[in-house]
Order: sequence, then structure tokens, then C-alpha cells
Amino acid sequence: MQLALLAAAGIGLSLGILGSGGSVLALPLLVYLAGQDVKQAIAGSLFIVALISLATLLLSPAKQQINWRAALQLGISGALGGYLGALAAKFAHPMLQLIIFATLMLIAARAMWRHKDVTTPKSNPYITLVAGTLAGALTSFTGAGGGFMLLPILIRFAGLDFFHARATSLLLIFSNAALALMANLSMQTDWQLDWPLLLAISALGIAGSLTGRYWSANWPQQRLRRGFALLLLIIALFIVGHSLLEVI
Repeated sequence: MQLALLAAAGIGLSLGILGSGGSVLALPLLVYLAGQDVKQAIAGSLFIVALISLATLLLSPAKQQINWRAALQLGISGALGGYLGALAAKFAHPMLQLIIFATLMLIAARAMWRHKDVTTPKSNPYITLVAGTLAGALTSFTGAGGGFMLLPILIRFAGLDFFHARATSLLLIFSNAALALMANLSMQTDWQLDWPLLLAISALGIAGSLTGRYWSANWPQQRLRRGFALLLLIIALFIVGHSLLEVI
């Protein structure tokens, strides 16, 4: 349990520093450190991600940097995707959800390792809407917040700079996770969520997020991204290996 609570602070640190990435730690935390069932852990992960993202946004200057037009576009498409993802999750095998989740972690790791600042962003509303729907669906299906997808979408296709994209990403992570949680709970009525544990993890995550946002201006972003990318790679390989052992 102590390891689970320590990892919770890491979720917040990543969200505070990078605006993404930390949410992908929530599901393996609940499954492998807290011993929860995969589908129950996905719902718990969505709750943690939503609460941490909202608190980080409200308790920091980031709320003044939100691009509401982009947030509305991606919020609507993300809500549609979230419902479709929850519908698919209802019938999906838990191992399939874990494998897809691990694949997303590998994609996130690659994106963070090869991160490049975009100096001439171009707005493309059609790609933005399609990508927003996909992000919402994957959030609902796997329990990941989707920040690693939302940040590049907001920068490359919505035409935002990094700081406005980071703030808008936090709002969208909250909305996608909250809507996905409601959709999943409405379709699965037999879940018993461990609310004290989820609230404790969320509280530590919020503290880590605010700390990371305060310190991030003085830290080498490139090294942080690559260090976190290696962590994601290790966890993804562990999930795949553990799933294969269960099959064998």
C-alpha cells in the first residue's frame, strides 16, 4: 500500500510538470500495487485522473491559459468517444484492455522521448475533432487520461503554444475522465470502488502535481521527458510480460 501511495505522488508530478503522462500510471498502480480487478481499476483510474486534473487546474494559474474554443471542440468530440469507449469496454476482455493500455504507454513513451517543440503550428479543425473522439474513446476504454495524445493535438492541429496547450489539456483530461467514469459506471452496476484509497491516492497526486508545476520552470524538461519515457517503457513491458504469463 505504501508503494501505491508513493506512486500516486508520481502521477501528480508528471501532470504538473508535463501536463500529461501521469495518468497512465494510475491503472497499473491500482492493478499491480493495490491488487484490484482490471475493470474496477479502470473506473478508479478515471476518478483519480479527473480529480487530480481538476484540482491542478483550479489551484494553479493554468486556468487563465485555457483556450476555450479548442476545449469546446475537443470536449464535445471527447464525450462522444467516451460513450463509445465505455460501450466497447463493457464487452471487452480485461486482458485486451491491458494490452491496448500497454500499447498506449509505448506510444506515449516514444512521443516523450522524441518530443520536439512545434514552432509553426497549423490549425486543422477536422483532424482536431477526429483526434478528440479517439482520445475520448481510449480514455473510457483503458482508463488513461489521454494527455499524451491531447498535447500534440492541441499544438499541431489546434494551433496552440505549449503553455496554452498544457492548460487546455488539463481541462480536457478532467472532462474526458469524468464523462468516461459516468459512462462506465452506468454500464457496470456491480462495481464496489475503494473510495478511501482512491481519495488518498488523489490527494497525494494533487500535492505532487502542484509541486511539479511550481518546480518545473527550473528543471531540464528534455531529461525529465526522457526519464519518464523510460519509466513508461518499463511498466508497459511489465504489463505485457505479466499478461503473457497469465495466458501461458
